[in-house]
Amino acid sequence: MKNKIETKNVELLSYEDAYNELISLVESLESQVHPLDESLILFERGQELTRRCSILLEQAELKILKLKEHKLVALDE
Repeated sequence: MKNKIETKNVELLSYEDAYNELISLVESLESQVHPLDESLILFERGQELTRRCSILLEQAELKILKLKEHKLVALDE
């Protein structure tokens, strides 16, 4: 799993891919025993994935707000 973690670029992941990897990573940490250094790497990767998901959700929320605003402006005209 270590090589797999190091080769994927978090910034290129879609929300779904980042979320699924995060779920898999959490399940692995909860159900398996990992050496400390590997656990830290997995934890750091989890932090990166969480950040990526948050950014993508914020972007989606802003887009929805802009679309709603645009629709309200169009209705007022």
